[in-house]
Amino acid sequence: MELRVLSDDGDVVRLRLVGHNVQSESPPSLQSLDELLGSERYARRVVLSLAETRFIDSSGLSWLVVCHKRFCQAGGKFVLHSLSPTIQELLKMMRLDLSLFLAEDESAALELARSEKP
Repeated sequence: MELRVLSDDGDVVRLRLVGHNVQSESPPSLQSLDELLGSERYARRVVLSLAETRFIDSSGLSWLVVCHKRFCQAGGKFVLHSLSPTIQELLKMMRLDLSLFLAEDESAALELARSEKP
């Protein structure tokens, strides 16, 4: 599992999670996120595409929750988009859909990331 920067316009960073499974051996580390985003990392607005991801386990869910928390605490925003139906259902079952920023597609994610809604 790997994170790739698609673009950074100074306002919003677009990332893609590359790989089909986020399992205990392979979730991206917070350090790799730190390296990609630079010194103001968690104060930034980030949209993360999960379009290629079909499976996520508990450590992957934990990674998403920790990232979300760090962005919220620093005044940034972490928006996930293009989730597979399986991952959508898992987040709903775990009630994470109530706390994470989720968008149907990249366009909606960019709009949500730029909004002032907490």
